[in-house]
Amino acid sequence: MTNRFLGADAIVRASRPTDPLLLLDGDKARFAAAAALRAFPGIVAYAVKVCDRPEVLRALADGGIRHWDVASIHEVRALREQFPEGVLHFMNPVKAAAHIVEAHALGVRDFAFDCERELDKIAESTKRDPAVVPVLRIAVPNDHAKFALDGKFGCDEDEAARLLSLAAAQGYRPGVTFHVGSQCESAASWEMATDIACRAAARAGIEPSVIDIGGGYPAPYRGVEPDFASCVAAGRRAMDRWFPRFDGRFQCEPGRVLVAPSASVLVRVELRKGQALHLNDGYYGLLSELKWMPGVHPVRMLRPSGRSRCAPQAFSFFGPTCDSIDSMDGPYHLPGDIEEGDWIEIGMMGAYSTVLAGRFNGFPDAQTVVLDQQRDHRAAA
Repeated sequence: MTNRFLGADAIVRASRPTDPLLLLDGDKARFAAAAALRAFPGIVAYAVKVCDRPEVLRALADGGIRHWDVASIHEVRALREQFPEGVLHFMNPVKAAAHIVEAHALGVRDFAFDCERELDKIAESTKRDPAVVPVLRIAVPNDHAKFALDGKFGCDEDEAARLLSLAAAQGYRPGVTFHVGSQCESAASWEMATDIACRAAARAGIEPSVIDIGGGYPAPYRGVEPDFASCVAAGRRAMDRWFPRFDGRFQCEPGRVLVAPSASVLVRVELRKGQALHLNDGYYGLLSELKWMPGVHPVRMLRPSGRSRCAPQAFSFFGPTCDSIDSMDGPYHLPGDIEEGDWIEIGMMGAYSTVLAGRFNGFPDAQTVVLDQQRDHRAAA
């Protein structure tokens, strides 16, 4: 639903919700998209897997996003329906042949691969359409990422050179891509990875049609992460060394950095046991990222009767399910007198929270509140 609340404080004062709420702020996604487009000298393709809520996708489109990195035929269908004129890039390196056929019929022309058999599937399933661009996923170090993504996809540099030569021999001008890992906190990682990808192309004797420096751009959870522009500049330096007059597409696939600020989760404390707070949402709901990135997301207590004057203390969280895995160690620093019945707003929750939420133990999907910030400001004027 859409409402006139400025945010979590107004919601708690007005309704004292007993169930968790997802608070969406489309303006933040729109602003982030516009900023990314200003900072990137090429194509910005949003990674749909990070958050596929139609409201968020529309906000990104309003901010100027026209290209979409899709990872399944289901995302292809949904994006084609919502954005008929959008440009889709199917960047999952392993796909069913039937899905390649359908995606091609729906206008997709970029298809990732990381082995010879997948290249053959792309060629066969698209009837060797000369407009198709096979984009090779190359393995690169993930040393500075919160979530390493180097164990499943990507070929090494020697194999990359061979596969690029093979694709060129089949009449394609292939592209190259990589992933430095999710929430990568070193801009230098993009320079190193781009250097590896470009060197493989040079060894194959080709200039790629696409140099896609992937995703992994960190969201500013703590405010000390490298910004998007510095990561882009690092990749661009390496590309310019290898291909100073590059005439192909320079591309990226940001996800988390565009949508993390666009949502927060409002939860209630159901029980306090010492320094452990039991909440009405958790790992199996919207808070799965807190399990794997402990203590990173900003938190604040909300209490309608007024602010606490107690000094912050370190707490851990437990979710509502009957399962001990449903725990989040933190530490999360909140007022020392926080107690049952208080609320907590967990910020920067737009990335992965909605797409990973389940219904374990029968808990329903959280209700969504779409905040209309512009309308609120006009009403307050």
